[in-house]
Amino acid sequence: MPSIKQKFAGFFRQISNSGGGECLENANQMKPLHTSDSNTGCFIQRYLNGESRLKQPDILFGRTGQELPCLRLCSLQSEIIATHTGPDGGLTTVNRGQRGHVTSQDPDVSYIDSEDDAVPLPSTISSESTSNDVNATVQPEVSDEHLADHEELPTKEPTTAAEPPEPEIEIAGVVNWNRPSGIAFGAATSLYERHPISGETAGNPLADAFAIVTRSNNALLCLADGVNWGERAALAARSAIHGAMDYLNRALFPSTTNGRQLTTNDVFLSLLRSFHAAHSMILQEGGLLTTLTAAVVAQLDQSSLQNSLYTGSDNSNSAKFVVCVCNVGDSLAYVYSPKHGVREITHGSHDIQSMRDMRDALGALGPVDGQNPELNNLTCSMTVIEEGDIVFLTSDGVSDNFDPVVGKFVVARKPDKIVPLPNSAKQTTKPPNRNLPTVEAFQRHELTLLRMEDILRNGMMPTNDNGNHLKAQQLCEDLVDFATRLTTAKRRLLEDLELYVDQDGKPLDPEEQKIRRRKICERLALIPGKLDHATCVAYEARIQPPNPVNIAGTEALTREMVASYPFRESSI
Repeated sequence: MPSIKQKFAGFFRQISNSGGGECLENANQMKPLHTSDSNTGCFIQRYLNGESRLKQPDILFGRTGQELPCLRLCSLQSEIIATHTGPDGGLTTVNRGQRGHVTSQDPDVSYIDSEDDAVPLPSTISSESTSNDVNATVQPEVSDEHLADHEELPTKEPTTAAEPPEPEIEIAGVVNWNRPSGIAFGAATSLYERHPISGETAGNPLADAFAIVTRSNNALLCLADGVNWGERAALAARSAIHGAMDYLNRALFPSTTNGRQLTTNDVFLSLLRSFHAAHSMILQEGGLLTTLTAAVVAQLDQSSLQNSLYTGSDNSNSAKFVVCVCNVGDSLAYVYSPKHGVREITHGSHDIQSMRDMRDALGALGPVDGQNPELNNLTCSMTVIEEGDIVFLTSDGVSDNFDPVVGKFVVARKPDKIVPLPNSAKQTTKPPNRNLPTVEAFQRHELTLLRMEDILRNGMMPTNDNGNHLKAQQLCEDLVDFATRLTTAKRRLLEDLELYVDQDGKPLDPEEQKIRRRKICERLALIPGKLDHATCVAYEARIQPPNPVNIAGTEALTREMVASYPFRESSI
């Protein structure tokens, strides 16, 4: 266990001022941009001094999958290995009546390559038959008198037939959504402040949602970020996850066949149709607006000549996977590779050559214009990864907090504006912040990726186990933990009791509280970090054997893993 001094030194290394010369004591432990160990200093300094990043594998993108190369996949195995959704039940909290949503009944939208004319929908289930634990079965109560009577019976097999177990409830194509593992995991938290009097966290409920399903040689990941605050924003995010995941599970893994062999074009077609299903579910449930990012990770058929022309020859015996992503809005997808570092798969959905306005999500599902969504930045993206690489999706509460401008490590370059002054006055310009380097938009994007890579390679604090292989669960925890720690000072300022009570300790009226909060806006702008909901879901690409039949052991491991990661509130 690292000491308090080690924790402080490790965290301070991450938020140290990059413009003041050398980094702090742990700078020599950081991975250089190149594989050479001869370079020293902070990675921000090295990058701005001209050291380029490692060459990254290709990332291709377009409006549809037809614009991208068509690669052949291995047969998609259908046996589920791990699942996880959240927070607070995630997609299991919507569509409790199990109604088929609009897409399921639309004659113009069919499931891809379905061998049947119709795909069976789940039977209608009363909402009263479901509880908060969607996978729990209700056991009949047994009285003491009944037990006593039972003890008097002869010790032989009962002749009466046992009551049949209650049928398990299938939600969005999966029976049990609470089976996370080290290679398939999601985490979510609120970065907003907690009211010092009421104890309530601002921005509740958590408006993000995620879901992941992994099988032997493939995985489905979805993440949504409800626009603004409120119950209907959270409802929109969970509805989108439910609609998209339900469609993907039924389209790619129909019950009539097993081991289907598809192409990436088929996958992109199902992804785009899953967005239709997500939008329909939002309208059905009465949600508002949300972003959505969905990814399908599948093993490539390395015997295909067509695939080898795209991926190139490789003497390695390890499996290769393709990541197909569809996204709308500012929830993004990334790959972490021990060999190549971090790259953003969804960079085609936003202009990395221009300074973007973080208040603009760029697109959203839900009733933006009447019943229509805003699909301005809807993008299909694809990249090839190796076994052991980790695919992860984040909401902007995570990705924006890795932005070096938000973290106050650099300042964004702005065009000089000359304000005409009277002849008697001298023309002056506001001096730049000389303590911080100035960056262009594309440098800002590159430094965001480098900061993520630094955290994932080195961790938040110095340890002696950096050689251990990073798992998806640790990746989620590290990214969310970084965002939580970076925004601590902002929360502490907003949780100051003087903003809410007068000198006598009496609560101020809401209007006076707003006035006092406005007065600290300038101080707040100088503090690093962005308060938001922060969510991450990740999958380590790997060929996994089927699960052993050990239900008790699996459930115990699941309870232990979920209990080990608290879905934290704003304070740490």
